[in-house]
Amino acid sequence: MRPAILPLLIVLTACGAPATTARSAGAPAVSASASASAAISAPAPASTPASAETQAAAEATSGSGCAPAPSRKLDVKLLRQVAFDYDPLNSPEELAAKMPLVVAGTVKDFVPGPVVEEGIPGDRTHYVLMPVRVTERFKGRSPGLVHVKFFQGGIWRNQTPVHSVADFRRGLPEGTEILLFVSQDTRREWPTIEDRAALPAGTPIYTTHPQGALLGRGLRVIGGMEEINPASRWADPCGLDGIATRLRAAGYRGTP
Repeated sequence: MRPAILPLLIVLTACGAPATTARSAGAPAVSASASASAAISAPAPASTPASAETQAAAEATSGSGCAPAPSRKLDVKLLRQVAFDYDPLNSPEELAAKMPLVVAGTVKDFVPGPVVEEGIPGDRTHYVLMPVRVTERFKGRSPGLVHVKFFQGGIWRNQTPVHSVADFRRGLPEGTEILLFVSQDTRREWPTIEDRAALPAGTPIYTTHPQGALLGRGLRVIGGMEEINPASRWADPCGLDGIATRLRAAGYRGTP
């Protein structure tokens, strides 16, 4: 009798981009891997069996009062180029209590941000700015357009950034829904070598808490800079709308 042949499943993984370093005083070290990406799959056509993700979303929606919303692919790996050393908070409500500004909105664009000399003469750190159209303020006051700063990544020998602004736009296209827990960037210890954004004088620039950029559309919440445990209080069966409802219930109703 012939022995049964068991199928062998080989899982291949791909490593991320090479490590880079941001050297601002007290700034977090850059992660050795930027391979994290998050995708929201489109619902399966009616003519094919529903995927496991679609079935899970339907189960989460049934009886919960969640309104279905369009799905969208998101790639957050460029926002996760920095690794943080911090004590994580257990929920968005806890983070809202600590941060001066909490707003919901949609991504308008990405634009080149400041180039800063951080610690080492001749060394350059490039940033990008993400303008967000504010649709609701839960806490604090802000302009209608909030500019949030993110590390752009490493640079080549000719001082050209490895990742272009267009790369950020492809990962988080215009219209992506976002919930931000931010504070105004007031650091002045390192000189700005080039102000590429050239914003009007007095325009504030904001930085996020490591857990303070929540993205998504549909019934999933995606951590922009840090991965979200789906079993934690950072997830919600109604997606970003569910977290917004919880913030209002906790008393964060914002200002005009």
